[in-house]
Amino acid sequence: MTPKKIFLAIILLQFFPVLLYPPRTLLSGIGVVVVALLFFVFLGYGLWRRRMWALTMSIFVQGLNIIVRFMMFYPAAKTPQGTWNIELVLFTAVAIILSGWILLRLDRPDIRSMITA
Repeated sequence: MTPKKIFLAIILLQFFPVLLYPPRTLLSGIGVVVVALLFFVFLGYGLWRRRMWALTMSIFVQGLNIIVRFMMFYPAAKTPQGTWNIELVLFTAVAIILSGWILLRLDRPDIRSMITA
């Protein structure tokens, strides 16, 4: 995959790992989801326009997503009855992996030079 295609994929899909929660969780806070999507449209536009602040903010958001997911993993992974919430565990694992991939790709010299050039 060429760096331009990776860059375009990052712009279009950077919201996905941050908003990757079970559907019933997302539907209970639909207003927050709409505001978050608007934020990511703004952020994607900044990346498309090759703004350094957008790169910094994207790296910050993806890193913070990983940290928050790890912090909330154990308390939310077990139900009060002591069983594992498999749905949440899977969504959290996929979100951490995707955020990590986006974070590592954004911090690579080829993508960084595309934005800062």
